[in-house]
Amino acid sequence: MKRKLQFFTSILILATLGANAQDPVFSSTLDNPLYYNPATPGIVRGHEYRLNYREQWPGIPASMRAFNFTSTHQLRNAVGIGFMAMSNIEGESMLRTDKIETTIAFPIKISRFLKVSGGISAGFGQKSIDWSKLEFDDQYDKYYGKIYPSSFAVPGIYQRKYGDLSIGVAAKGVLNRGRNEPQVYGTFGISMKHVSVFPSANFIGSDISAVPLKYVVHGNIWFLDRSQKRGIAPNFNFESQASMTTLNVSTRVVLKPVYFNIGIRNRNFKFSPERFDSFIFGLGYTSQIVNNNLSSIGYTYDFTTSKLLGGTYGSHEIHMSYSFDIDGKRQSRRSKSNRNDIQCPMGFGSF
Repeated sequence: MKRKLQFFTSILILATLGANAQDPVFSSTLDNPLYYNPATPGIVRGHEYRLNYREQWPGIPASMRAFNFTSTHQLRNAVGIGFMAMSNIEGESMLRTDKIETTIAFPIKISRFLKVSGGISAGFGQKSIDWSKLEFDDQYDKYYGKIYPSSFAVPGIYQRKYGDLSIGVAAKGVLNRGRNEPQVYGTFGISMKHVSVFPSANFIGSDISAVPLKYVVHGNIWFLDRSQKRGIAPNFNFESQASMTTLNVSTRVVLKPVYFNIGIRNRNFKFSPERFDSFIFGLGYTSQIVNNNLSSIGYTYDFTTSKLLGGTYGSHEIHMSYSFDIDGKRQSRRSKSNRNDIQCPMGFGSF
């Protein structure tokens, strides 16, 4: 059984090398905003730091792991900047992608109740592979195990460096309601990741794109009670990259200081049992706002419902965040425009 899983993993790695690859997919998209849209720094006030880790299918001998650290900073309500460092490992050091990215976003305040942001990010990445750890079916004898050399011709390339660009737009708004009334606010955004990749990031083949263009459409709407200690946030995240599509639909329920997530991941817009990929469950803790600072920690679990159900043990995510100057007053005390900025309760999430 273990040999079959190792062979299956090698096939996945080769498919990634010789065809269109897919970026890591995260389940808790509300906790990973900059990863999905470079316009994020334009709609998030203050300074925010986030850490996300995902392990997919730990039951497979060579599971897939993804990590990213992001920070966003909005300066004097006029420009937003962001930084991201990420690493993605597919298999036991077989294929690894490391990348750093910088982002700049420009917010435009349409009114006291609506803000629009456009952003662009530039990144530098490196893909590396250890060919010696790949195993193939022609290396095995049905009685004696692995005794033969493989007929696969190992390329002389072990590392690829590349740069890429991404763009995005996002809007954030709030309904015009009194301070003592229930609040409603939300965001909507569209982004294009890997608009330009230079030079090639391929190990095998020259007529394909190892980092294909990805389209992302996301949105959420928050309903908060008068005390602003309880709320519910339906949200969605749609990704399309090469021939692969993913639709994540979930709801976050907040009962301060804790919150819960429940959702599904689907492979298209047809909500049929055959197309479900996984059910998503999550929980987390958000601190009280102290001296304009806020922190949170959460865990998300994917229960696989596809044909890979047996032996994968689903997927696990851990996400943490820390924010300070969350209303933007400290860095813009002299800016009168901040007084009329959109006053979305930051204790519920920034995206």
